[in-house]
Amino acid sequence: MQISARNQIKATIVEIEEGAVNSVLLLENAQGMKLGASITNTSVLNMGLKVAEQVVCFFKASNVLIATGEMPSISARNKLSGTIKEIKTGAVNSEVILSIGSDEIVSVITNDAVNELKLSKGEKAIAIIKASEVMIAK
Repeated sequence: MQISARNQIKATIVEIEEGAVNSVLLLENAQGMKLGASITNTSVLNMGLKVAEQVVCFFKASNVLIATGEMPSISARNKLSGTIKEIKTGAVNSEVILSIGSDEIVSVITNDAVNELKLSKGEKAIAIIKASEVMIAK
C-alpha cells in the first residue's frame, strides 16, 4: 500500500482502552516513543487489533502542530519533543522536519508561524498531534 501521509511510524500496541464508540490505542515504537490513536471500536474489531501487535501509525503533515518552549498544557494526547532537522520554505507554507529519536515527524505550517515561533534548524520543538488524527495500518 502506498499512502500520501508523510508521517509513518512503526509501533506496537501496548494497550487498547475501549469506549462506547471509539477505542484509544496506546502505542510505543522501538525507541520508546509513545503515541495514542483514537479509532472506532468497529475498526479495532474488523482489523483484529490486539495488544503486542505491530502496526503502522500514520498522519498527515498538515495535522501536526508545532510548539516551542515548555511542554504545553493542551488536550491533544500526542506531544513529541524533538529537534528541527530541516525547514523547507515555500511561497506560503513551510515544511518543518523534526528528528524524534530515529523517527522523523513532518509538519506543514505557515511561513508566518515559522517566523513567529522563530524556528530554525537545530532548535528544540514539540510536535502535537491529536489522537483522532492518527490512523492505523497493519
